[in-house]
Amino acid sequence: MADHGLKFEIESKTVAEFRSLDKSGELTLQPEYQRKAVWPERAKVSLMETILLGYPIPEIYLSYETSPEGEQTASVVDGQQRLTSLLAFLNNKFPLDGLEDEKLSEKFEGKFFKDLPADVRQEFFQYRFPIRRLSNLADEFVRAVFARVNRVNMVLTEQELRNALLPGPFNEFLKDCAAHQLSTVSGVFSGERRKRGGDLEFYAEVFGTCIFGLSNKKTELNERYDKISEDFEDYRDRSTEFLALLTFLSETSKWAGRTRWSNIVDMFTLLHTSWGLRKELFNAQSDQRMQVRDLLDLFQRAVSARKRNGDNGETAALLTSLATMVDMTDGEIENIVEEYTSGIRNSSDLGSRRVRSQQLTLVLSKKLKS
Repeated sequence: MADHGLKFEIESKTVAEFRSLDKSGELTLQPEYQRKAVWPERAKVSLMETILLGYPIPEIYLSYETSPEGEQTASVVDGQQRLTSLLAFLNNKFPLDGLEDEKLSEKFEGKFFKDLPADVRQEFFQYRFPIRRLSNLADEFVRAVFARVNRVNMVLTEQELRNALLPGPFNEFLKDCAAHQLSTVSGVFSGERRKRGGDLEFYAEVFGTCIFGLSNKKTELNERYDKISEDFEDYRDRSTEFLALLTFLSETSKWAGRTRWSNIVDMFTLLHTSWGLRKELFNAQSDQRMQVRDLLDLFQRAVSARKRNGDNGETAALLTSLATMVDMTDGEIENIVEEYTSGIRNSSDLGSRRVRSQQLTLVLSKKLKS
């Protein structure tokens, strides 16, 4: 058994003690490696109901640090969702809606904490949480404990585990990508996907694909992630280029409402294809950039029309406009759009990814070289 001189002490804390720690600033609810608060209201209410009933809950892991001056802080290693929900309830952020226990429901349904009788609030404050206390651990061990506890409990996504175990410049680069205006204007990420680190995982996969080539979804993601994270300085210049590409696409493409590029599958293809043509895109003059803008818009509309209605007048008109723009025949463009559309099925399959990138590259490179 490894011995790092670590102390794992078992103790307990009352609700009142947690509130005091939070108010004094001695409690860090969301260390850098933690995921964001993602519990739905029903889960929060269920926890409050458990406390009101006096039932036990799983232990909370706290990492304590004591400074040479005797100042002590506690960071939540595991239990952030529970404590965040608890403190929100104490601050009257949500009511007790949907209580399952009939007796509690009769008394407290729809009430905020401030509305509970004084004796109930007093007893609530005295409820004790079981605590696993980790004393003066190095950051790497705290992260390891966090990842292992959550891996065993199967409550974290793969990306949330990577965020915990692999901090550093690559992780910061992915955060820059996720915070980029392209992510906002495209509307490509749902709120739930962002909460669980799906936006970071998406950019990690796209960037890895740009560096190492296409692969089946997730097949090589962990290996590539580890390599880039470990040797990020080797990829620093390309990360700068990648961010520049995001800026180019955010400023060049049409983003009025949702488009095909607002879908994860199509955005993946757009980024991968554009990366292969980035030199031509960056060197394009303003008029050519506007043509690229119109081309991408026409292309995604043609794909949507074909996917939605098959062969009809709307699709034909879009294909004709697209063919004129890139100096191809209607038949050639129709084949390209049909191939791309077929590649949307089995969207994460290597063959499908390859088909989509090849077809979009055919159209985009034709315009850039004209």
